[in-house]
Amino acid sequence: MNEEPRKQRSGLGRFTFIWVGQLASQVGTVVTSLALAFWAFEMTGRATELGLVVFFTMFPRIALGPFIGVLVDRWSRKKVLIVCDLLAGAGTVALLVLFLTGNLRIAHLYALTFFTSLFAAFQGPSLIAVATMMLPKRHYGRSGGMLTLFRRGSSLVGPALAGLLYPLIGLGGILWLDIATFLFAVGSLALVRIPEVEQPAATVASGFGRLKRELAEGLRFLSTRRSLLWFSVAFGLANMFGVHYGTLIRPMVLLRTGGNEASLASILSMVGLGGVLGALTVAVWGGAKRKFLMIFATYAIGFLAQGLSGLRFPIVGLAACGFIYAFTHSVGEPHVLALHQAKIPPKLQGRVFSILGMVNRSLMLITTAAAGPLADAVFEPAMRSPGALARLFGPLVGTGPGSGAGLMIFLGGLICVLIFSLSFLRPSIRGIETLVPDHDRVV
Repeated sequence: MNEEPRKQRSGLGRFTFIWVGQLASQVGTVVTSLALAFWAFEMTGRATELGLVVFFTMFPRIALGPFIGVLVDRWSRKKVLIVCDLLAGAGTVALLVLFLTGNLRIAHLYALTFFTSLFAAFQGPSLIAVATMMLPKRHYGRSGGMLTLFRRGSSLVGPALAGLLYPLIGLGGILWLDIATFLFAVGSLALVRIPEVEQPAATVASGFGRLKRELAEGLRFLSTRRSLLWFSVAFGLANMFGVHYGTLIRPMVLLRTGGNEASLASILSMVGLGGVLGALTVAVWGGAKRKFLMIFATYAIGFLAQGLSGLRFPIVGLAACGFIYAFTHSVGEPHVLALHQAKIPPKLQGRVFSILGMVNRSLMLITTAAAGPLADAVFEPAMRSPGALARLFGPLVGTGPGSGAGLMIFLGGLICVLIFSLSFLRPSIRGIETLVPDHDRVV
């Protein structure tokens, strides 16, 4: 009689063990990313290079995301996670070798970021699909909270460690630390048995033609559940403008503080703290029953706080805005993930999550690529000159270094709030929970 609860507890325990290893690896990746941002800013003193690093991080997921999702659905997800951790670690080894030999350049950073991101693109849909296979539906909210904590927790610990370790051990020492965390993640995966989706014999065969047919199967699923597609498009439009925060908050703070790395680390740590508390809230609580209303409320508040982060606040004010933004988004994000897990069959989750991610990221890519150059060449000069923008927005965002980036963050946040408000008025989005049936109720 107690067999099923015991299985559920065992599944949650095994998933938690995998999650701990992946969390350690993600912390190492965040520390490395921030250390590379410090290094790139020291080399150039501009926002453009930092924005291009974000661009090359996103591009592989957009260009190859749907095909990656097909392969994730076809292959063993455990093997995918292990191989991707090893390949991402190999990218860090390459960075370390270039740095130690004095040959590391900004161009190398772009290339290695591209390939490391390509390997990491397999991990996201694989880990979500693993959670779906290992856990019952009632734990989707908790696993969503854990997966959000996977990223948000690293955002809390990572910046603090980067701010502490970069002056002490430099970029080289941090790269060594990142390699060690990759090895730990691989070890935790190797020790756990992960259930796999049984695939028909025909899908085991390879070939580009079969790859396209399997991708078409995911597209057909979305074509019959358009609420999911419109829901993702609304998110993509909002993130297209919301991405300004992630791209420009670092150069904005560094420019406003004269390159004070401790100030930036303190703000990013508060962002991480808000994210951790929000994710923990959902992991313990399990999430709301009416997921869409929770998603709308949390993201609308979060985007408003994100926009306010561009204003001329002291470091404490910027940290408070970052905390609110991260807390609300990390409460909303597990609800988004649980909603998708309930609606998408496990055998299709790799390709459908990748297709939806491509829609989202392709819209974000436009502003990610343009944000740095626009800040450096247009908004920063405009806000420092006695022109119309400076007169109109100067009282809000200031007119000194970093004010142009601040204005872009402010306007982006307000546009995101408007997009979310308009999407709430669309019945096909607002009624997604009833219009799209759960995958275990579809005959």
